[in-house]
Amino acid sequence: MSENMTLRFIFDDDYHALFKWTEYLIFAALLCVSMGIGVFYGFFNKKNQTSEEFLMAGRSMTVFPVTLSLMCSFVSAITLMGNPVEAYYYGFVYIYFSASLIPMTFALVYLYVPVFFQLQLTSAYEYLEKRFSKTTRRIMSVSAIIHLMIYMPLTTWGPSLALDQVAGVNRYISAAVIFIVCVIYSSIGGLKAVLWTDALQGIIMLGAMATIVIAGLIEIGGFDVLWSRLAETGRTNAAIFDIDPRTRHTFWTGLIGAYFSWLPLFAGTQAQIQRYLSVPTLRDARRCLFYNLFGVLAIVLMCILIGLLIFAKYYDCDPVSAVSPLGTTVVSASDQLLPFFVIEALGKIPILPGILLAGLTSGTLSSVSSSLNALPAIIIEDYVKPFRPGLSALKLGYLSKVISGVGGTLSFCLIFVIAAVGNILPFASLLHGTFIGPIVGLFSLGMFFPWTNNLGSTLALIPSVALTLFFGIGSILKNNAGELPDQRLPLRTDGCYVNETISRTYIVNAQYSFKQNDAWKDETYTPLTEVLSISYTWQPVVTLVSTVVFGLLFSFIINLFKKPPKVKAKYMTPIILTMWIRILGMKRLSNWVDFDDSDHDDDNHQSDNTASVRNSISGDSLYKGKEL
Repeated sequence: MSENMTLRFIFDDDYHALFKWTEYLIFAALLCVSMGIGVFYGFFNKKNQTSEEFLMAGRSMTVFPVTLSLMCSFVSAITLMGNPVEAYYYGFVYIYFSASLIPMTFALVYLYVPVFFQLQLTSAYEYLEKRFSKTTRRIMSVSAIIHLMIYMPLTTWGPSLALDQVAGVNRYISAAVIFIVCVIYSSIGGLKAVLWTDALQGIIMLGAMATIVIAGLIEIGGFDVLWSRLAETGRTNAAIFDIDPRTRHTFWTGLIGAYFSWLPLFAGTQAQIQRYLSVPTLRDARRCLFYNLFGVLAIVLMCILIGLLIFAKYYDCDPVSAVSPLGTTVVSASDQLLPFFVIEALGKIPILPGILLAGLTSGTLSSVSSSLNALPAIIIEDYVKPFRPGLSALKLGYLSKVISGVGGTLSFCLIFVIAAVGNILPFASLLHGTFIGPIVGLFSLGMFFPWTNNLGSTLALIPSVALTLFFGIGSILKNNAGELPDQRLPLRTDGCYVNETISRTYIVNAQYSFKQNDAWKDETYTPLTEVLSISYTWQPVVTLVSTVVFGLLFSFIINLFKKPPKVKAKYMTPIILTMWIRILGMKRLSNWVDFDDSDHDDDNHQSDNTASVRNSISGDSLYKGKEL
């Protein structure tokens, strides 16, 4: 075949006709049930009046709803639409991204959760005041609030935009409906309503993804066809151990880079911490997180498989690349591939487009409602209580509902700002790295290193955030300018076919785009482009590691001139504290750690960490007799 071929290709601008009344009925039923749960807990559950009950569900939730809520609130519509795109462009090597969930969960369960659970905090950032200072706490809580306010419209805008362009659902109307429903059931029903609606939405999300996988396999002809089409373009190759940090996906970016991508979302966000602290025991919290591991793994793996199925379906006709003489494409942005695939290839299956809509909406509802419940927890605990300590629990409960409602309304207004951002996936990565990565860095400094001090740790935020913004904004600008290496695996448009059911026909110039996987390395780039070409998976590593490294460095320098105050043992991770005792000895470590927990500022919720450490040294469980 010649390199430039003119083929007849027909574009469908009326796919939204496939959305019949049954699809909208499924969508409406999901919204109504979600609101119904909120109304039930808001008006018929009399215990839901206090702030403790509204924000933490009385710390009496069972494992099942909390597990599904952890899974569902983490997996936003951005995840559901973004992960298939990565697999579509870069192949099976993206599987390593999901594998990093395993070490991340073990680190979360044994390094971070014990400290949070022992202190029984409502706002996770209260830890920073106990360990460092009020100033550090306020800086990080403001950072968390900004993150929540931007993240809510961001996670809503992605699916709203895609559904508008491929299904005809107006983007602003769908975004407004999602916000209205979330504000109603979150502000009325509190955390219990959010957890149970998340459980429902989690089941719907899993069902939707599984249905798409099964229907997709049937559509392309089974696993044999899938594998052969992937193999033709090198998409089955997962043995990529390239140490070049510019390579987008390798074994190392998946195992290490992705680990630091997952960790801030579970260990640094109020929404997730609030969930695993809503159960009564540490053992329950650990069970929730281990069960959550299997749920998130299932969803991410299905997202990857769906991305590969989309490629197998359009292996000779990339919908994003094929351009008509009028400049029209089938799909104007890669994050619309999943809705397009379901509507164009699977739309003939009754109610399947409605199931997709319900799945994407569930991901968005869970993320927004989680944020709306986390927002009042931060504001009440970090700002209202310190300045108005005399407010009753009942008044704080009402105030929490008002903050949730007002916060949701203000956040929706930012939709019009997010609309001007463009590609939301790099922006989402930059958002998490800038506002959440440094928080986990400070948590790590406080829990792992007893000699870090307040000033040194706080100063570390400056170079950490500066580096994050440099790499994040720089890579976005370079990518928009088309100057970053194109590492996508081969794509074709030579086989674009005629869809006889469509009314409009265009002539498409289809070109081959086959290239070697590492051909981009032979090209010449400017030094700045070389630096900014670092894979996006390494950016969270830069953020978190730089916070820890600079925090240790600055603390060391400050400690040379001023002896730091001792750190209470209960603010340290028991396993890490035990390690330092074995390395340095109890006597030397006592220069930095106060093993006397005679202070009674929050002892009503704490166990004796000194006893835990000593039990661990003698071979007993760190929390023997403490979990039940």
